Amino acid sequence: MKALLYQKPGRANGGIVEVPDPVCGDEQVLIRVMACGICKPADTSHDRAGAVLGRYPVIPGHEFSGIVEKVGKCVTHFKPGDRVTADNGIPCRKCYHCQRGEFAFCEDYQAIGHSVNGAMAELVVVNESHVYAIPDTVSFKAAALTELVGCSFRCIERCSIPYSADVLILGCGASGNLLAQLAKGSAAGTVTVLDCQPSKLDRLASRGIGTILADPGTPAAHEAILRERFPHGLDVIIDAIGNADLTERSIPLLKAGGTFANYSFPTTEKRTVSLDMGLFVRKELNYIGTTFQHHSFSKCLAAMADGKIDPELTITHTFPLDRYFEALDTNWSDPTSIKIIIEPNGHL
Repeated sequence: MKALLYQKPGRANGGIVEVPDPVCGDEQVLIRVMACGICKPADTSHDRAGAVLGRYPVIPGHEFSGIVEKVGKCVTHFKPGDRVTADNGIPCRKCYHCQRGEFAFCEDYQAIGHSVNGAMAELVVVNESHVYAIPDTVSFKAAALTELVGCSFRCIERCSIPYSADVLILGCGASGNLLAQLAKGSAAGTVTVLDCQPSKLDRLASRGIGTILADPGTPAAHEAILRERFPHGLDVIIDAIGNADLTERSIPLLKAGGTFANYSFPTTEKRTVSLDMGLFVRKELNYIGTTFQHHSFSKCLAAMADGKIDPELTITHTFPLDRYFEALDTNWSDPTSIKIIIEPNGHL
């Protein structure tokens, strides 16, 4: 089959090559990949210094969907021709955290597309326990983003958004877009997104979400708009950018009792945030982190089928596998790009 393979980290060590088809074990499902999302931070890591969970050689690709090609003799829930997606996370289920059900904190965490061959290929093999049926009304492209929707779900759950709350999302890339959609469907009273790209804001404005165009050089301008719209502050602010300076400037915009959720990994050289301890005491503020999803695929797919969230709203480009590196570069160089989908087996 054709696949994107990195012998070791770095663009010079990667390429689209022919590799043997994966072998389908007794309890596994072989999937013909119809859509695989580029995860900008993870896939860029493979292309540069190497992913945190990466073990090489490896085929990347952890956001995917496709059609069942073959099933092992012990598989009972799927058959060839089924439309499916799969959870990429592989916790060990033996360590201290796994025994407590805290799979995201597994001490020997593995992941499809990082330490196990992934779906930037024509075929991928996955344990049946990780495979989920795609509802008839959900597209391959939308289903490929179930893992990312799950991460966003986890964040919204962690925020415990109060009824009629005022919510602000910093950034509306792929995660920010999904977070805004989920917040809109929560108990929130208002949901507002902040970004410096009008095209990204327009996508969410079409869903009835408030927008503010930011100028990175003059943050005081958007802060003034926010203070005018929300004179008492915001109940919840979710960072989907990873800019430490923006985080520091945004925390004072919280209401008393408000919550700041750190969703994104750092994206700037400055990787630490300075907090005003007195402000946190006086206003009883909360600063929380939120990490990867686990066991949320069923509810994510149900939300898609019910129209409560539309992952396709994040998709700006589609490329064939042969043009993978062009697609990855586009994701970085085109400021209007959000989520890019690779179609290893052509457009269905």
